[in-house]
Amino acid sequence: MAAYQIDLEDTITAVSQLAQFLSEIIEKESISFEVENAMQLSAEEAVVNIITHGYKGNSGMIEVKCDIADGLATLTICDEAPYFNPLTLPPADVEAGIDDRRIGGLGVHLIRSLMDEVRYKQTDSGNCLIMQKALSS
Repeated sequence: MAAYQIDLEDTITAVSQLAQFLSEIIEKESISFEVENAMQLSAEEAVVNIITHGYKGNSGMIEVKCDIADGLATLTICDEAPYFNPLTLPPADVEAGIDDRRIGGLGVHLIRSLMDEVRYKQTDSGNCLIMQKALSS
């Protein structure tokens, strides 16, 4: 099993640090473009949501772990923001016209669509979103 971790604290550089962190893992582990795309987009969406909604644009700890084992890539993204389970949001109505859609919620829809499994865990200090993607189709 390969395990990687990065701690993101600076809201200005968090997304670019995350992308670089995942790119290095993807290259080292020879991960396919499809899995890379799912991991990068889902992780970025989760981190942006934490910064925007959890920390409301202020600095805060975001811990990102990536485990590669048993044919799966597992991303675990934890924060110390107020408790919130994004998986309780109603599914996005992607069939509705643009003027009839509820604002927001597309990021969680994207994560659910790209990853094979998505779970939420409340911790003593905050939230963890656990996302898994099979390494082969």
